[in-house]
Amino acid sequence: MVLKEETKIGNEAEERCVVEGFPIGKLKYPLTNDFMFKAVLQRNQTALKGLLCALLNMRLEDIAAVRVLNPIEIGGMIDEKMMMLDLKLELNDNRILDIEMQVIDEGNWPERSLAYLCRAFDQLEKGEKYLRVKETIHIGILNFTPKDFPQKLYLDYFFYNLDTAHKYSDKMSIRMLQLNQLGNKADERKWPELYYWACLFKAQTWEEMWMLTEKDETIRECVFTYKELTADEKARMQSEAREDYYRRLNWAEERGLNKGMEKGIERGQKETARTLVSNVDHAMESFQVDLERACEGLGTTVEAYQVAKTLLE
Repeated sequence: MVLKEETKIGNEAEERCVVEGFPIGKLKYPLTNDFMFKAVLQRNQTALKGLLCALLNMRLEDIAAVRVLNPIEIGGMIDEKMMMLDLKLELNDNRILDIEMQVIDEGNWPERSLAYLCRAFDQLEKGEKYLRVKETIHIGILNFTPKDFPQKLYLDYFFYNLDTAHKYSDKMSIRMLQLNQLGNKADERKWPELYYWACLFKAQTWEEMWMLTEKDETIRECVFTYKELTADEKARMQSEAREDYYRRLNWAEERGLNKGMEKGIERGQKETARTLVSNVDHAMESFQVDLERACEGLGTTVEAYQVAKTLLE
């Protein structure tokens, strides 16, 4: 009976997608793709505000302004300088937020999140008073649960004294949304908006996304912006470059390659050249475009591609 009901819902979602002009079937670049995640949220303020409200337990009317401090360029070059695609924000002129989509458990999440948090907290210019420092929050949207961490959908960490529970300061905190912990109905009742956003990030098909548009207007905004970007050839190339980067990273880890051994300027230049050539070649093959079109889509030039090829040879 349950299976029949799920099939009926799935068929209805597919029909609605077709009526609304949406694709159907598997997503090529889910929102766990950190490039697509950042591109969508920096483009649509309503979607971004909706996510912040869910993560920080706020109301939309509480958000007067949100500014992206490190925007990316659609069509810009994806290279070693753009491997960190966290979303740094200033909220209401009194909070600094750093949101990171992380799908691979590299075994260093506590240290990584603390490093991001401390860098963002160190925001004062020379001579500014310490009281002017803004509340800083690092938010990790993870597709895994770090070792020995609680098996919960949402976690928040503050600075407390262990004996008295006295809060040392509320100006630094870390929040974690663990997508792999989805499925608990108690979480859905406790954090309905956050639960639906987590479902959106985990969605693997257009039908799943479409069903979630009926849950929340800000999610609907996010899905429609996502649809626009998936129709943008340059955005697709950049998303594919990120997918390719993670495939190569997994390949390296499986074979025990230690990237920390790669030293020296010459090797760094070759790695940059290899990334450029690989991305352009992959774009030409995947999108059936010529060299000039592929270079334009990735924000580089034919001349740069040829120089990189020569360096590798």
